[in-house]
Amino acid sequence: IAATYLNIYFYGLPFLFLYNILSSLFNALGKSRIPLYFLIFSSLLNVVLDWYFVAVLHRGVPGAAYATFLAQGLSAVLSFGVFLLELRRIPERSNGLFRFGELRAMTRVALPSILQQSTVSIGMMLVQSVVNGFGTQILAGFSAAARIESLCIVPMAAISNALSSYTAQNIGAEKPERVPQGYRAANRMIVLISVLLCVLLELFRTPIIAMFLDAAPSPETVATGEHYLQFIGFFFCFIGFKMAVDGILRGAGDVKMFTIANLVNLAIRVLLSWLCAPLWGVEIVWYAVPVGWLANFVISFAHYRTGKWKEKRIA
Repeated sequence: IAATYLNIYFYGLPFLFLYNILSSLFNALGKSRIPLYFLIFSSLLNVVLDWYFVAVLHRGVPGAAYATFLAQGLSAVLSFGVFLLELRRIPERSNGLFRFGELRAMTRVALPSILQQSTVSIGMMLVQSVVNGFGTQILAGFSAAARIESLCIVPMAAISNALSSYTAQNIGAEKPERVPQGYRAANRMIVLISVLLCVLLELFRTPIIAMFLDAAPSPETVATGEHYLQFIGFFFCFIGFKMAVDGILRGAGDVKMFTIANLVNLAIRVLLSWLCAPLWGVEIVWYAVPVGWLANFVISFAHYRTGKWKEKRIA
């Protein structure tokens, strides 16, 4: 069933990539509401098409995949049309259709950024291979909690992306002194969001985890999911702080230390899980997550404090 869904869903990846690129371009132009509107449109259309393909046409899992494919594809095409209209308002014109110099410059920043934004997902996949060894019931609870964790991280990733655009814009305008102001504002937002997430998970973790489990899960599955959420809820500020400073370094084009920090994060999570979980239990996997986040933040923040990132884009 999973293979059937993915084989259809993967056809829509070019549209998903196109939307993400256009979203970044709109943000760089200071028009962040446009991709938000198209995202809302795509989400609502996806729900309607899900209902039509699954409930009306009885297409099952393939129907749900086609609904996502069509919703994302239409949203991406419409976004591209609106972007072309926005470009016509800009007086400057490009010299030619393609420039390898621009590609090299973007690749130098893009590849470490891809690595950074994939670290969380790659880490979860590798760590899950460790959790697999503790049985299907613990795996089910951990997987459900991990899905909730990924939702809680979305606001932090959004703040990181916003800081990247903000940093690039201000360095491009030769006003790097404004970046720390935005960084402090972002950290205040992270603290507020982290407190709200912690309170929600501490008070309502039982009904929240129940939404991601079968109708009659085993007590061990529920306990595993609740234990993980109860623990990780106190540490979302760590990933928020690390994503914020990573966003600044990425926006400044200072990618070397940024990449090292994220590789250290990934290595800590994977090695602690692989080496210690068989000896001391699956709970070690819980502890490895915030330790990796904290190490990533310390390395990136130490480099941020040197101020070398201010010179990268200007030079």
